[in-house]
Amino acid sequence: MPPFNKHRPFISLSRRQRRKKVIELKNLIYRERYRCGGMFYDDCDIQHYKDNPDSIWAWSDIYFVGRNPADLWNAEIITTKLMFQNIVHDRAFNEAWAMLSQQEQEEEARCETTPNMNNKGKIVSHTLVHRKERAYAIFGGLTFWQFIEKREREIAQDEPPEVGCGYQLLPGYAYGHGLRMVVDAEALSVPVIEAAIGDFLKKVKDMA
Repeated sequence: MPPFNKHRPFISLSRRQRRKKVIELKNLIYRERYRCGGMFYDDCDIQHYKDNPDSIWAWSDIYFVGRNPADLWNAEIITTKLMFQNIVHDRAFNEAWAMLSQQEQEEEARCETTPNMNNKGKIVSHTLVHRKERAYAIFGGLTFWQFIEKREREIAQDEPPEVGCGYQLLPGYAYGHGLRMVVDAEALSVPVIEAAIGDFLKKVKDMA
């Protein structure tokens, strides 16, 4: 993607600066039209999912231009199924985390590594060391992650969150207007993303 200021929200830029970024994105979309279809740009390896139908494309970051020449959109697009799974996981994780003491939380968050040396004895990288997971009485003898998996199954069955398709504006983005798009599809594809963009642009009033 083109370089951008990490600390200054896109909406605070002058119209001239924003139009320049829109033109740059349009050119990028045009250059990548053979891969992305010509309506949006995505860094994702789209061809991988075309060649491997068993790999489910359920989430991506995409960029597309608005109807106003000074607007572009920086969007997370996600399927309802993956959004459901994410919400369930977050609930289970937060519940389990809150049940631990501060010391136990620190222990669970701690990572152990061993240094890797080159032939001159200089550290060039580190390897993560697998630690034996601790079982907790408060989790009924399960480890932290075993309890989370248990709670995920229970929440999905007994307390399923309601997830629907739609759009959510995400303020403060440095590159473009932030947006979350939730689509009711088994998997993402270029046609699915194009349809979502088309529907969104029909409904939204582009920001001046």
